[in-house]
Amino acid sequence: MTKARTTLLVISLTFLLFFPSASAAIAQESRATSHTTRLSVTNQCNFPVWMATIPNANITPLPDGTVKLSKGQSHDYSIPSSGWAGRFWPKVGCDDRGMNCAAGQAVPPCPPSGCQPPADTKVEINFPNLSSKDNAWYNISLVDGYSLPVEIKPRGGESGSCITTNCNLSLNSCPQDEKQGLGDLRVFNGGKAVQCLSPCKKWNYPPPFGLGKPETQPPGIDLCCPYNDVERCRRGPVVQTKFVQTVRKTCPTAYSFAYDDEAGLHSCPTQKSFDVTLCSVGR
Repeated sequence: MTKARTTLLVISLTFLLFFPSASAAIAQESRATSHTTRLSVTNQCNFPVWMATIPNANITPLPDGTVKLSKGQSHDYSIPSSGWAGRFWPKVGCDDRGMNCAAGQAVPPCPPSGCQPPADTKVEINFPNLSSKDNAWYNISLVDGYSLPVEIKPRGGESGSCITTNCNLSLNSCPQDEKQGLGDLRVFNGGKAVQCLSPCKKWNYPPPFGLGKPETQPPGIDLCCPYNDVERCRRGPVVQTKFVQTVRKTCPTAYSFAYDDEAGLHSCPTQKSFDVTLCSVGR
């Protein structure tokens, strides 16, 4: 496993060691208009989005909590100069507190019906200490699945792997007849498709959303790749799934499965800051 891959902690939300408290999850209405910090998130979707965040293990949570963004609103996150690493994901159809959402509540506190699948389009970023010479690492992860279109754009020019990465993938493109007997990968709420599960997450997530089967059982072991053999995973059946093929065609710079580092992992110089846009082409 690569050092960058270990640092970014590309794993399912269900295995994260830290869960935010209810008070930390209460949404705040963003009023930010200027992009003055190391990370800004803007919502261009035609509906409100609650942007949730969770740090990697042993990292202090950001003080921002869950942020509500109406269409056209932005929020500048308080990324410390000492560095921070974690992920962000959109929640939709929530109440005023950012709770009881239609999709996106994959970690406690969850709706009365239980936690939802972690099949959200995720932004994962590792900000280095500004006094170091370490790179900033970032990616759009569809390893568990996807929900809304997302773009990450480095500020101040691009070069090498320090590039804009985006994924404008519609839920209409979610496979309904996936290989390996996985069938329909869509997640429904109130009769409406709200997420698309990855093949791995369809395999291992409990019913009614997934099949609830162990990752160690074929074909799950080569869909989820819970081992350190990178080449085995990259040669395995996961790359032939309709999900991965669709992601690679539409979102060639995003992670489509666990060991998709060559396509999905990007890095920029230490001082780089980023703009994230939800529904950058409108939705």
